[in-house]
Amino acid sequence: MKKLTKIIRVTLITAGLLSIVPVALSAQNMQQGMGRNMPAFESFDLNRDGHLTESEMNDARAKRVEEKKDEGRMLRNSAYHSEFSEIDSNGDGKVTKEEFTSHQMKKKR
Repeated sequence: MKKLTKIIRVTLITAGLLSIVPVALSAQNMQQGMGRNMPAFESFDLNRDGHLTESEMNDARAKRVEEKKDEGRMLRNSAYHSEFSEIDSNGDGKVTKEEFTSHQMKKKR
């Protein structure tokens, strides 16, 4: 009976831990600003200087479209991308990671 109780306890603990994994992974993706088909800021920051210019954003979008095309995949909603000025909330001509992430979160709603 003790052995059966131990087996049941281990099984319940294992099942509980396994049920946490998908939730943790989902939270990690949200924290990184990543949703389904939502690219990370770093994939746009081609020169790795911590902000985006309009030309850098356009170049990154073109690169992303080309990569998806080469993979034989379509880039969904690519025609509906936001204008640079919509993302550059303070209008300084540069998009920071915070502005980028904030804009993505607004689009998810």
